[in-house]
Amino acid sequence: MTLQAQNSGPTLMTPEGFARLIARLSDILEQENKLLHENDPEGFKATLNEKTRLIATYNQQMSLVKKNPDAFKAFPKAEIDNLKQTSEKFYAILDRHFRKLSTARTVTEGLVKSVADEVAKKKAPPSAYNARASVANSLSNRNSRAVNGAIAINQVI
Repeated sequence: MTLQAQNSGPTLMTPEGFARLIARLSDILEQENKLLHENDPEGFKATLNEKTRLIATYNQQMSLVKKNPDAFKAFPKAEIDNLKQTSEKFYAILDRHFRKLSTARTVTEGLVKSVADEVAKKKAPPSAYNARASVANSLSNRNSRAVNGAIAINQVI
């Protein structure tokens, strides 16, 4: 059973169909969680198109439900309860997925920052003492080296 939306645009799925969509999206996210755990990000490519399509459909259906929250009242309570249970499982999986991706991002950013700091340290001029027994590596000295030297963006380190 499919209900027509107000206009002739997208139609609202049945709770059973929507639950199947959410379950498939949950399966893909679980698979990605496993790939993240196994450190195999290349495996994400296999389901990328399907995941993108499912997410677009999910967002579309959620906006239709928000526009007309009473639309599901015509369906049997068992189907609506099944949709709620499927959604709760989906949100738990989505939370785990978000945490794994956030952890991977944080680690990657930390590695990039460490490499950049090390490169900056190696390229910095050596510190020297001046006649006043202070470090002669002044900011103006660094700036003059940067102005006189070439900066290469794609330089191999």
